[in-house]
Amino acid sequence: MKNRSRIFVLMITCFIVLGGLTGCAGVRPWEREIMADETMNFDADPLEEGWHLHIQEVREGARGGYSGSGGGCGCR
Repeated sequence: MKNRSRIFVLMITCFIVLGGLTGCAGVRPWEREIMADETMNFDADPLEEGWHLHIQEVREGARGGYSGSGGGCGCR
């Protein structure tokens, strides 16, 4: 009975690992244009997202870290 439980646990582990590997996909160079489409952004409205980031910067007294431009002197 102990041997059956080990086999069962091993089978479940193999299914989990194989199931996790199926989520990986390679993107070919000519398919990257589709992935870079505007509809693939997480933000529904970029202007609204910029406004929310501005409010967060004002509240926290900190700025940056969102791939913004600037030379490190605080100017935009």
